[in-house]
Amino acid sequence: MLLRQLEYLVALAQEQHFSRAAQRCNASQPSLSNAIKQLEAELGTPIVLRHQRFQGFTEEGKRVVEWSKRLLADRNAMLQELSVLRETLTGQLRLGAMPTSSPVLPFINREVAKAHPGVQINIAFLGLEEMRVKLTNFELDVGITYIDQPQPVPLVSTPLYREHLSLLVPRDTPLTDATSLSWAEAAAMPLCLLPPDMHERSIIDAAFASVGKSPVPRIVSDSIVNLAFHVMQGGLATVIPEHFAHVIGAFPGTRVVSLIEPEVVRQVGLIWVEGDPMLPMAHAVLNLLQPAAASGELEKLLSPRATVG
Repeated sequence: MLLRQLEYLVALAQEQHFSRAAQRCNASQPSLSNAIKQLEAELGTPIVLRHQRFQGFTEEGKRVVEWSKRLLADRNAMLQELSVLRETLTGQLRLGAMPTSSPVLPFINREVAKAHPGVQINIAFLGLEEMRVKLTNFELDVGITYIDQPQPVPLVSTPLYREHLSLLVPRDTPLTDATSLSWAEAAAMPLCLLPPDMHERSIIDAAFASVGKSPVPRIVSDSIVNLAFHVMQGGLATVIPEHFAHVIGAFPGTRVVSLIEPEVVRQVGLIWVEGDPMLPMAHAVLNLLQPAAASGELEKLLSPRATVG
């Protein structure tokens, strides 16, 4: 059994297509197909359902795919741990993040780059459920998301900072002088919001529901940056984390207004797969961020009051 065969198999599981899987692995389609056939012969069981094209996996094949992901993750973790022992952590940090964490990621990534300059950071913006799936499938090392509720096994979490929800409004709105608005007042404004199936949107909807409101947004987008651009063009408002004030210069003609009655605060944290040994990349990120989070230094750094008057 060769690791390359397992890589081909995992690529096929991700792409669900022989040709695309071969392209992903920089291999020819016959090479990939033959390698998987050899693996089937070695294991003595069919793995792939074939007709004229890829039809899926047998029940045994599904288990082989899951084991392949584990074995490849362990191989990568071993290489990363060896680089740690050489005091030169290298490789790729695969970081999953919720869309609203965009402005805080540079602070986090700066600390990682400072401590481990040989690490390349790959960021994927994902919903909570997709993030959990990719973590448990070893397609991500760590994730940044809300941790108000316990994570399902085998995931664990640690707090990083608290997120206060605010309103991004056009600077020329009639409420130019307002420094805060209630959720009931915000509900009366023309809004653009995240999709209702996103975890972040469910928190926003719950806040509106707590004051007896259920506004219908004029625009729905899964990109918080896209929503901010709509506000920048005028006429709409959107709900954002307070720390977006750090990048308000990227959206000229807008400003951040505090949302009160109720004040909505959520705990954001780091999540990863529990294991012994822990994945080296996850261990490195945890060691960098946990002390700053525990001391309150990270939350203070992320507070817009630190840079915005």
